[in-house]
Amino acid sequence: MTDETLKSSALLPYLVIISVVGLSSLLALMPFLLNIENVFSIYFVQTGMQAVYRFWDGPLYVVVSQTMYTPESPLYAASGLWASYYAAHFPLYPFAILLLSPFGVFEAMIIATILFAAAAAVMFYQIVKEFELATHPLLLTLFFAFFPLRWFLYRNVGASEPAFIFLCLAAIYFLKKDQIPYFVIAAILATFTRIFGILLFPVLLASLIWKKQLNPKNFLLSLLIPASVLLLFTYYFISFGDFFAYFAVNGGNIHEPFRIMVIFSDSYFRELYGILIVIYAIAAISLWERGEKEMALFTGVSLALISLVTHGDVSRYMLPMAPFALIGFERVFPKNKILFIGIIVLVAVLALIYAWTMIPLNPVPEEMYLGIRNAL
Repeated sequence: MTDETLKSSALLPYLVIISVVGLSSLLALMPFLLNIENVFSIYFVQTGMQAVYRFWDGPLYVVVSQTMYTPESPLYAASGLWASYYAAHFPLYPFAILLLSPFGVFEAMIIATILFAAAAAVMFYQIVKEFELATHPLLLTLFFAFFPLRWFLYRNVGASEPAFIFLCLAAIYFLKKDQIPYFVIAAILATFTRIFGILLFPVLLASLIWKKQLNPKNFLLSLLIPASVLLLFTYYFISFGDFFAYFAVNGGNIHEPFRIMVIFSDSYFRELYGILIVIYAIAAISLWERGEKEMALFTGVSLALISLVTHGDVSRYMLPMAPFALIGFERVFPKNKILFIGIIVLVAVLALIYAWTMIPLNPVPEEMYLGIRNAL
């Protein structure tokens, strides 16, 4: 077999992953692109791409992409929100939208999401393949492309989860390879994407301690991660006059552990929340027992913090743990490839139904969306 053939066969899984992510996103968006009112028994309460563009919090990331937290902008008034509210939307994903804005800002928002989703899937594949963590690395990756169903939803709308998950996967990859400077870069970028990126700091410290690599150089490098948060909050202070602007928006959601089980009246939600907490706890333990201590720590630390969050969208905050949980549960997946492919097809169908039914149901108010579009 020639070198060229070997290179082509090595690249094939990556091309398959990117193709599946891209084509599944196209399929998820197709009813809205074609302005279709129903698919089989699914009737869209609103259709057209504006249904996708209006999905929370997409338009708010567009505002940040065009303002980058400048203290005054007509976009703030157009959205009906005060300027410092946007401190809750960290800058990396909006910056990607800005870079792609020649395609149109709302179009750029979706393109950025799909590109980051493809990058996350590729990084997941690289981890499970290189470190031999799965019997069928490609099939497990294709399963991850559709599961959890909420992940499939948020990788097709305006959301920072795909960027954040990609960067968390990249950080853990570099940590497993003892490439500390690259880990720190990925962790800083993750922290500039979502506040939970700061959790990579204790993961790094713990890893350095048990590997006996906690020397002055590595410790100083690790401090760059919390320093990046301080830098961003300092910029908020310069722009908005409030160093703690982020917490003014989201600080009220932090309470004692599992408070959400007490205050939410929906019994179905409470049961689902309890199930997810237990599943991710088991995943963290499974990862630890498999020797994947970095992944176990990230999952465990994330879960501990999420237990303090009292918010109806808490399952969304759990999504960054999902790829690591899949690795923790990898042994329960079918060894037979045909059966595994059948499971992937099943979860793909369920993911499409979930996305099609959910996208029209979570829009920002139409006056907010139109106000932002008119002010651009």
